[in-house]
Amino acid sequence: MDAKGAGLHWGQGYDPLGHAESLGAEVYPSWKVAGWGDYRAGRIRYHPRLTQAEARCTVAHEVVHHEHRDDVLGYCGVGWLDGRLEHHVHAVAARRLVVVSDLAEAVRWSDHPNEIAEQLVVDTRTLYVRVLGLSLGDYRELQVRARGSVRRSLDDVRRFAAKRLPTCCSPRRIKIKPSAHD
Repeated sequence: MDAKGAGLHWGQGYDPLGHAESLGAEVYPSWKVAGWGDYRAGRIRYHPRLTQAEARCTVAHEVVHHEHRDDVLGYCGVGWLDGRLEHHVHAVAARRLVVVSDLAEAVRWSDHPNEIAEQLVVDTRTLYVRVLGLSLGDYRELQVRARGSVRRSLDDVRRFAAKRLPTCCSPRRIKIKPSAHD
């Protein structure tokens, strides 16, 4: 879906909750979510213990599933194919949440991934996924906009993100502890 056609703004101005509602999806917190969030039959649920950034990223991720009708057309039960679908969905959500101009502004103030993610109101996993998805054109724009704050090559930046991605807060690897509400 085109952001301009839907009246949406990508980046820090992107409101995944509003986007979901404009698509007719119902979004709500639920203690019954096994991980960070899920999508079924037009309903997006996210775990109430998520931080603002984690909830924002989770809802954006589930919105992409909603747009692709993945509850009907998506998973096939073959692990590597399902993994590719999840990666694609997260890459689309990351592009919506982190645009080059916002990323450039953030790296002008810090070179620490946690601080950059905090400024962009995303979790570090989403930041790393976005960095891995930068095209050469995106990277050149980032270098120009960041006014010299980005000195490493795109390959170096991608290698760093790829090394960090498996160890950072992956929604599929972190289990949220049960509470009295479960």
